[in-house]
Amino acid sequence: MWKPVRDLASLTTRTQRVGQQMGPSVEVPALVRIENEHWVFERIEETTLYNLTHRLVLPSDDGDRILGVTEDFSTAIEVARCMAENDGKVVMIQPI
Repeated sequence: MWKPVRDLASLTTRTQRVGQQMGPSVEVPALVRIENEHWVFERIEETTLYNLTHRLVLPSDDGDRILGVTEDFSTAIEVARCMAENDGKVVMIQPI
């Protein structure tokens, strides 16, 4: 008879120990996306980072969540508009 709690106890303990050794979590932007059921690995050139102008932020009770950044204000407005229309969510646009 399978007893998942007992069988996975060592895995849970090891995971918690490793997590404590790693230190606090930090938010890292995704460098992988799924497109047509295939994983696409992305790389960002350093020059692209200097051209980013606006941050898209989704406010919530648990704290603000950064959705991404854009290269211009019109793109930020378009993303915020689409999320409001499709998801009923309000997105804040912050200058970087």
